[in-house]
Amino acid sequence: MKKEVVIIGGVAAGMSCAAKLQRESSDTNITVYEMGPDISYGACGLPYLIGGVIKDPKDLVLRTPEDFREKGMEVQTHHEVQRVDPSSKTVTVKSLKENRTFEKSYDSLVIATGAAPIAPGFMKDAPRNVFTLRDVADGRRIKEAAKDSTVKDVVIVGGGYIGLELVESFHNLGKNVTLLNRSEKIMKTYDEEIREVLFEELEKKNISLHLSDDVEGFISSDDDYVTHVKTDRRSYPADLVVMAIGVAPSTKFLEDTGIETLKNGAILVNNRMETNIEDIYAAGDCATVHHKLLNKPVHIPLATHASKQGRILAENLSGKDKRYPGALGTSVVKILDLTLAQTGLNEQQVKEHDFNYQTSFIKTSHRAGYYPDNSPIYLKYIFDKDTQVLLGAQLIGSEGVAHRINTLVIAIDKGLTLEDITLSDLAYAPPFSATWDALQVASKASQ
Repeated sequence: MKKEVVIIGGVAAGMSCAAKLQRESSDTNITVYEMGPDISYGACGLPYLIGGVIKDPKDLVLRTPEDFREKGMEVQTHHEVQRVDPSSKTVTVKSLKENRTFEKSYDSLVIATGAAPIAPGFMKDAPRNVFTLRDVADGRRIKEAAKDSTVKDVVIVGGGYIGLELVESFHNLGKNVTLLNRSEKIMKTYDEEIREVLFEELEKKNISLHLSDDVEGFISSDDDYVTHVKTDRRSYPADLVVMAIGVAPSTKFLEDTGIETLKNGAILVNNRMETNIEDIYAAGDCATVHHKLLNKPVHIPLATHASKQGRILAENLSGKDKRYPGALGTSVVKILDLTLAQTGLNEQQVKEHDFNYQTSFIKTSHRAGYYPDNSPIYLKYIFDKDTQVLLGAQLIGSEGVAHRINTLVIAIDKGLTLEDITLSDLAYAPPFSATWDALQVASKASQ
């Protein structure tokens, strides 16, 4: 008899697991339930769909349900898993289109429900032109709304990754963009020195930035379209609003199961993607990852982790013994003409966890100084005061950031010191760096 594996969630972690498991194990029946209409899509590309860089939503979809069904996998979209019963090893599923509910048994259950945008209470009766961004359907709706020539003033609420990527998207569409943020910090995982460079870029591009401004609700017209966003300070004109104040793991349906989670609902998993309940696994944005430097489970909702976790989980379900080594919180993001990247710990984290640390911050050149079209690059290093082992790094600049952060990931992962980085045999040519690469300039200045 074939083993029954049920996967809840059909995006990064869920479909990474499903596809790998199908290749690895021929004696397994795989059933995927996805609440939305699409599966296996690149959610990170949604801001670029809205901004017109990606023209067709179909370009974001890697594989369709039909692609998987042709290979014998059962993939059901518009199906919501409402309850999990570990004692009977069943899930209760609602077919949203047919409005019927049924039970499905499993031998192994994979929870890969991702994370959903946080919606404050006043969003319940929000006007028709107020949006959140989670999936391709949301991207289509926002893209279509932004096409209206009467949409001139766009308000984005939230200064994290999604909010700032949308700032670029709507700026490129020629909209007047206002960014509201509840705290005084945007891109809060970055330190102040990096944020200051970003502030200058936002000002240069005429982005209206308002910090410590708490949104309280909306003012709408008689036909239920927003006209203003109301905060605790004032009202801002708006023809379109996107709420991007953060995400939370989509795990509320598990509250009576006994599955252990962090306070925010992220499911605690070990390095085999196992939960505390036998035969129940979790991966992706709904689950934790092990932080290599903090040595504890944390919630870092990124597609890179989700895809790796899904793959490792599939191998374990097929009978292997694979371990996910953990993460450093590495990320990179393009905002207007700048790229920001980070890995390891920021200054707040090393303070909170009592590291004996020092920092350095420098401005240097992306290319050789004499090469045309040179541009500055800013680097911040955080390192152990005694051993000079690198603990964290943050970069910002218009060029050369994305590939350099990957070098620093390896440096931190392998416990390299500032001297190790200084003397590393990094590649050099004038169009790409000076004789001493920017990473080495920063490491020399830090010693």
